[in-house]
Amino acid sequence: MAKKISKVFEATLKKNPEKGGAWMATVTVQEDGVDTVDVVTTAAWANASAGKRWIKEMVQKLTPRKSVKMTACTTTPPDAKGKPMAFEGKLSFKA
Repeated sequence: MAKKISKVFEATLKKNPEKGGAWMATVTVQEDGVDTVDVVTTAAWANASAGKRWIKEMVQKLTPRKSVKMTACTTTPPDAKGKPMAFEGKLSFKA
């Protein structure tokens, strides 16, 4: 049996600040410590909840895990109402 390789699943969800802007979800999967990316997938969503559901579906499809914890991104400032404008999540797995 072949040796399992450590991989990293990263997901980001960012809101377009323009009026009527959508949420852009991006998913990448790559080997741990390697610069080349195995999978890159993006999709636009009307709200953050729909984007998070899509990211969860990608986790189940691309990894042996069931979900990834999405946290508010600290590098992107919140909107005028104090709501986060970006979320990020990361998990490691063996494949």
